[in-house]
Amino acid sequence: MNYQIGAFSRPWNTFSWHDFLSGAAGAGYEYIGFMRHPEAEVLPGTSPGRIAEIRETLAREQVTPTTDLCLHHTSRCRLHEGLSAAVREAYAHIDVMAATGVRYYLSCGTPDETLYDMLYTVFREAAEYGQSKQIKVTLKSHGGIAGTCTDLVRAVEIVDHPNFGIYFDPGNIIHYTGGSPLENLSDVAPHVVGVCVKDETGGVKGNVEIEPGTGDVDFEAVFGTLREGGFSSGPVMVECLGGEELNEVNTRAARVRERVAEWLA
Repeated sequence: MNYQIGAFSRPWNTFSWHDFLSGAAGAGYEYIGFMRHPEAEVLPGTSPGRIAEIRETLAREQVTPTTDLCLHHTSRCRLHEGLSAAVREAYAHIDVMAATGVRYYLSCGTPDETLYDMLYTVFREAAEYGQSKQIKVTLKSHGGIAGTCTDLVRAVEIVDHPNFGIYFDPGNIIHYTGGSPLENLSDVAPHVVGVCVKDETGGVKGNVEIEPGTGDVDFEAVFGTLREGGFSSGPVMVECLGGEELNEVNTRAARVRERVAEWLA
């Protein structure tokens, strides 16, 4: 097994970038993911100078970036400007990711059904371009186009590119659909290349800002099914932890790091 156990910036986004990197490293994570931290957004148009500064901070804390979140589910995305603009944005984002050392392009899809077909095409074009940059293009469980395991399999079949895969988020299956993340998971497991460690409680639109292992996701069963389906390497990234104070977030991060290692054993 060759899992890259890491943490996204999200639990630390109200603290400084330094707090995130030092907190994650101190909790035992060797890998990190970008997720809209206000001090370190890796987006199309990020200057070479800023990229160099970000890389320096990563080297200082001895952590390796795995993943960056793109803008498809936000109003900042260029999908509404048409296919050409959206593809150019994807290419530009992949260029910046490559310069930063990120290897997984993470999309949350879109809830707008009128954009589904366009987004599938963007994924296909981005996957082809990303292959030349050694960057995997992925779709995250996030409602809409990526609501259920069946939706995720459909996306893989439509995009039909070897450099496109699924970044599975079990907590979001519950959050957006109310269903079980284990339902049809064996169908999508062969296409999973990364996992977001996110728990949930309360059903549809419930609470995801909780410590993984304390909610409704059966992580042991999820990872067992994924392993049986062939998921043996790739990023396994903690996305949410809950907690309000920095010390509390860091303490939870360390506890969850140990749990993830047990779930993957």
